[in-house]
Amino acid sequence: MDIELIKGIKRGDRIAFGRLFILMRKKLYFFVLSYTKSGYAADEIVQEVFIRIWQKREKIKPATFYTLIFVMARNLTYNYLRDTMRRETAREELWEAVTKSKSHNQTETQLYYKEYCAIVGDIVNQLPVQKRKIYRLSREQGKSNAEIAAILGITTKTVKNHLWKTMTVIKRGIRPFMEGSL
Repeated sequence: MDIELIKGIKRGDRIAFGRLFILMRKKLYFFVLSYTKSGYAADEIVQEVFIRIWQKREKIKPATFYTLIFVMARNLTYNYLRDTMRRETAREELWEAVTKSKSHNQTETQLYYKEYCAIVGDIVNQLPVQKRKIYRLSREQGKSNAEIAAILGITTKTVKNHLWKTMTVIKRGIRPFMEGSL
């Protein structure tokens, strides 16, 4: 890797950053893809790597940059995989609890689901407008964080932060209703 290129990025040279992007994008993509097995996730993670490189460009050490960019990609990939595993595990545990419980039949399950949706709907309706828009675009319309950011003219990090805070509010709000129901 050309040290002058890295020094240019460190100074805020957008052309140097563009050259770095062209040089490293595919390598990072396939590196991340080998872990995630998802082209979409690999694209998102690589995009996040380059965003972070640009945001932290003044702190870059040219001598260790090549290692830094791959360590950053690896860590973001591990975070993605860990979060995905948590979501899948939680979803599986909930499904297992609902379907294997002797006291629940299909009608009861549907009623619980409708009640759950109504409670979440009430909580979402009480959110500030921006958080509500982001939640609905993400969870109800299935938009990615990047798509939401583009639609609302905000950064993907802002979208992530709003979603994280919204999910925390929802979890706190449904906890009293979920205790004892499963």
